[in-house]
Amino acid sequence: MDPIAILFMGIAIVVVWGGMVASLIHLLKNPDHLSGEEGIAPGPTT
Repeated sequence: MDPIAILFMGIAIVVVWGGMVASLIHLLKNPDHLSGEEGIAPGPTT
């Protein structure tokens, strides 16, 4: 492989795995408790 291809592969790996790690850290710090069964959803009130 050419050195430029290795460089771009490294950048792509850092972007993909870095984004996954950043999203996991964000999700751990800010749990999604406003959706699902515990969430507040607009709807008919009885």
